[in-house]
Amino acid sequence: MKLFLTYLLLLFSVPVFAQSVHSFDIVSFSLASTWKKEAQQDWLAYRVENPAKKTYARILLYPSLPSSGNPETDFQKEWNDLIVSNYKPGQTIEESLSDYKDGWKAKLRVAPFVHNQVNQAVILLMLTDGKKKMSMVFLTNTEEFQKDFEDFGSSLKFASAPVQSLTTVPTRQVSGPPASVSNPKAPVQIDQKLIGKWNRSASVSPLFANAAEWGTSGYTTCRYEFFADGTYQYTERNFGFAYEDIILVRESGQYSADAGVLTISPANTQIERYGKKNGVDELGNLKEKKSRTPEKVAYRYQFHYFEGIGEWNLVLQADRPTQRDGNFSSNTTFPNAWYFDQRFTEVNLLK
Repeated sequence: MKLFLTYLLLLFSVPVFAQSVHSFDIVSFSLASTWKKEAQQDWLAYRVENPAKKTYARILLYPSLPSSGNPETDFQKEWNDLIVSNYKPGQTIEESLSDYKDGWKAKLRVAPFVHNQVNQAVILLMLTDGKKKMSMVFLTNTEEFQKDFEDFGSSLKFASAPVQSLTTVPTRQVSGPPASVSNPKAPVQIDQKLIGKWNRSASVSPLFANAAEWGTSGYTTCRYEFFADGTYQYTERNFGFAYEDIILVRESGQYSADAGVLTISPANTQIERYGKKNGVDELGNLKEKKSRTPEKVAYRYQFHYFEGIGEWNLVLQADRPTQRDGNFSSNTTFPNAWYFDQRFTEVNLLK
């Protein structure tokens, strides 16, 4: 990350090869094909991930706006509007104001922030010619995509486009997920937003394991998959470095969602204990398989957009921990809650 900060403004004039050219508002730029476009309402975002390492990076581009004529004033407003309100950043690590070209100036600031107990970095880059300003935000939890950031910065080109007037400034809001619908083929209420896979990972020991044996290093990954016919599957994988086995939980049943209440009604729950193949996080021989008493739970649920990481979370809340979900998350945005997202949902938990 530090190298990116050092080189970004120096690399604006370096040519970039073998990348796709995109345009937005008054700029054009290049990005590798590994970056996926995210459709937004008034702004543009691109994201890249490494599922194996659970790392990611995002680039957000916001529409150009009228400038006050003072780059410091412009930048502080952008910082407050785009960064402080969304990411609650820590102390500034680095900041610079440099000449760009053709009368444009570039102002950059980087700061740390924390989401779900994971350290992240947020970088605001604002370009201004005294008449217009345009801001770009870089987010990441790794240095892995540093070169991608640098290549993006070096590829930026400006086009002649009219700046929006003060009366047509975009609201910078994010469009939400689709509205709820009822499944006409079933008597149960279905919320269309739920359909699909939702993941949650944490460094915790499951409630059914001995905490002393489990140790302090490992993970639990839980996944709900909701289907349009009102059925669901729940899969959980528990791996502890000090624990000799890998524990899987498989559950299936029905669900309903209505008026902000998600009711999970299991029909079958199985707990499977496997040895570690070659001592690593890979399933070996099945040692034990047993049933668990189904636990019907009515959750309060909602969808919350964390703009800091650019993703929607499914938030489940209950009055007390459940045997399926374990202890509540340490994220206190909502009390007594668990948070699920749709990242790394294609990772196979059963191998």
